[in-house]
Amino acid sequence: MSKQIIEKLDVNTKSTKTGTANTNVWELGDYRSISTMLPQISFHLVNLLRIQPGESVLDVACGNGNTAITARRRGANVTGVDFTLELLEIAKEEERIAGISGINWKKADAHDLPFEDESFDVVLSTFGHMFATQPDIAAKELIRVTKKGGKIGLATWPPELAIGSIFRVNSKHLPQKPDSPPSPILWGNTDIIQQRLHDLSEIYFDRGTTVFPILSPNHFWEFMSTKYGPLIKVLEILKDSENQPELLRADFLKAIDPYVVENGLRLGYLLTVGKK
Repeated sequence: MSKQIIEKLDVNTKSTKTGTANTNVWELGDYRSISTMLPQISFHLVNLLRIQPGESVLDVACGNGNTAITARRRGANVTGVDFTLELLEIAKEEERIAGISGINWKKADAHDLPFEDESFDVVLSTFGHMFATQPDIAAKELIRVTKKGGKIGLATWPPELAIGSIFRVNSKHLPQKPDSPPSPILWGNTDIIQQRLHDLSEIYFDRGTTVFPILSPNHFWEFMSTKYGPLIKVLEILKDSENQPELLRADFLKAIDPYVVENGLRLGYLLTVGKK
């Protein structure tokens, strides 16, 4: 396994019951703006799983509800859980704007989902599960609450593409702690996914690319450095280091350069579908 894949980066870690040092990282910036990258990915995942009216669906680490709302619009009975109350409040507002109702929004930890075994026909997570500090436990929980014969659908960022490159840049500019949790970007590696979800009877993968509109690479840096909590946290850590914020910016721009096409940034993603 290459060094770049096993890098660890705890500022990209979603706050959890078992690790609270980064409890407020997702409260920094403006996740609602960041989530504008995700609706097409949510549709791709829900469509790939062929979610049907009446199916029970759980969206784990649902953020502001992109995937939960997409599934609800298909007629599914949806529950969305997240550890960050502020994101759940935004999700409720997004549900209202969508002109739908009936989603059960609940504060919950991906490591300890508050549901009985085999509760849901479909269990989803669109990038959120990546940030659980104990991925093996989170994976077991995803499987535990899925019904026998049910499906799990995950969206993740591959380490070798645009968002994975940004993660590596962040990691490069931070001191590495020996007790840091595994990098979230490991969830973009198909071999590791198969290891973590080995209890499933079937696993297959699909890929896609969404194009995020930008006026220039510098505009994307401005957007991410003021809206994306983990990057804001990195900049806070580096603010007293001479030249480090500017070096981070230069590396960030270099990392995204191969993915800038016309006035857009190509964001490649990986979808995982498993059957229990």
